[in-house]
Amino acid sequence: MNINNLGPGTLVTIEAFGRTFENILPGAAQDLRTLEKEGAIYVDDNDLDEEGNIARNGSRFRVKLSPSEIFEYVEASIVQQEYVRLLDRGLGHTEAIKRLFSPKYRNRLLEYDEFLAKEDPELAADMRGCFASFIGPELEDLLCGMPDDRYERIPFLGNEVNQSEIVLKTLRSIPTSIRKLHRRSNKRPPFLIENEYDVQDLIEIVLRGLHPEVIREEWTPKSAGSAKRIDLAIRHLGVMIECKYVRSSGHSKKLADELKIDFESYHNHQDCRHLFVYIHDPNQYISDPENFASDLNGIRRKRDHEFSVEIFIG
Repeated sequence: MNINNLGPGTLVTIEAFGRTFENILPGAAQDLRTLEKEGAIYVDDNDLDEEGNIARNGSRFRVKLSPSEIFEYVEASIVQQEYVRLLDRGLGHTEAIKRLFSPKYRNRLLEYDEFLAKEDPELAADMRGCFASFIGPELEDLLCGMPDDRYERIPFLGNEVNQSEIVLKTLRSIPTSIRKLHRRSNKRPPFLIENEYDVQDLIEIVLRGLHPEVIREEWTPKSAGSAKRIDLAIRHLGVMIECKYVRSSGHSKKLADELKIDFESYHNHQDCRHLFVYIHDPNQYISDPENFASDLNGIRRKRDHEFSVEIFIG
């Protein structure tokens, strides 16, 4: 993904590993923060449904990196920042690579481009400057390949971190639950999810069995004379949940901007550490759910407050 094509509100600046990383994707920021704190990266292994589509309710894994791998990951992130600054000065992709200070990365990126040009010419242009081209084949295989014995499955129990993962895993299961409600046994009439309130009701019912303290319709503190309603909150976990229902094709085109505005209001709620957004899109108006979610996922930071965002589309 070319970050130069994204709006300024999409990118964040963070401090990690004693350095400043400017204007990076929220997901990349979250990975760096997690790596600094835990020495690990979290990855998803999405399962496929009966029709071969990504079911979004697959397993989540923690991948512990060795000190040398952490060094390589952070170094690659720093060099990618150098590459982006060269692009910002008006250099083209190949010229920016040739101007990089490190010969190791100059050679690595040129070899990556050459490999893609041979293997998949149509994909090559879209993958120019992607993070995988900076981290090298070994780390790319580890973090972007199939799960192996270094993948630690996140357990469905445990401390606060894992309790937040329980919420995450529960939200991933919502599309399956909705399909079951639509296809009831013994020819019983289906339970229909027809609007945003239906989505809120279903998620509240599912979560309440795991977290009885879930709160419905809490409000953020007022800012500039106004406040925003939070659909669901589990305050002791710092978890806030926003529910959306895609009403039309036109609504789907406005939804990303709508969410970005909503995200700003959560900075007024100091308890918010994790914002989960469940989007019910029964008519599949969102044409590219994977890119839609990845553009919005990750860290959001404003002054001294930050929280992570995770988008689910079902």
